[in-house]
Amino acid sequence: MSSPACTELEMVMMDWLGKALQLPEHFLFESKGAGGGVIQGTASEATLVALLAARSRTLTLTEGAKLENLVSYASDQSHSSVERAALLGAVKMRLLPADENLSLRGETLEKAIREDREKGKIPFYVVATLGTTNTCAFDNLKEIGQICQREKIWLHIDAAYAGSSFICPEFRPFLDGVEYADSFNFNPHKWLLVNFDCSAMWVRDQTEITEAFSVNPTYLKHDKEGQIPDYRHWQIPLGRRFRSLKLWFVFRMYGIEGLRKYLRTVSVFSCFRIIK
Repeated sequence: MSSPACTELEMVMMDWLGKALQLPEHFLFESKGAGGGVIQGTASEATLVALLAARSRTLTLTEGAKLENLVSYASDQSHSSVERAALLGAVKMRLLPADENLSLRGETLEKAIREDREKGKIPFYVVATLGTTNTCAFDNLKEIGQICQREKIWLHIDAAYAGSSFICPEFRPFLDGVEYADSFNFNPHKWLLVNFDCSAMWVRDQTEITEAFSVNPTYLKHDKEGQIPDYRHWQIPLGRRFRSLKLWFVFRMYGIEGLRKYLRTVSVFSCFRIIK
């Protein structure tokens, strides 16, 4: 680990941001559990990292599982990066039809999972979008989350666009159901006064990511292994930028109330009031 101070600041900032969003404690480092947060470059990276971790978990835990039998799911309103992650992960992605409000509903997902299981396929990964790029539509997170929990399927939440708004109490209900998620992501570099690149990602169990990504030759070993997160095992690249300092400056300069005030003045924010 070349920069332990940078790692420590990133851990602190991900907990600060997680508390601002009122995320469940299991996503925070301070809970001393298995979860934690990391700053990725983009939501596209976060979606791919989550898919690869879910793929690794499924192939490891499911007896006789083959890559060609794995199936992932998302709404037909989801971002192109979701489908692209499946292409890069060499797994099938089913884009399911949204309802009249452009929202993916639980019954649609449940039907697709049942159909695929009957064909001998292995459903393993679902992406729920909160704030689609086209229309800012929200998938029904509670319905989808309950199904994923029951079916033991990895649930990733893509809130890249709308996620910043959830620090405002009046819009936090849009995130209800996050407790079912295995991973969650949003982009502070969209609405939270942070320049590109800064994409915040939390996972329920960090070992499911590190076990999927760890390659540890002698020249990368160090005497602090296991004592503190080694973020090279949480991402696609080996090297990484010092992204957490800009978050620290924004929080120190504006505070949580200042950020909420700023968000409420953004003109596009009115669409959330309409949805609400």
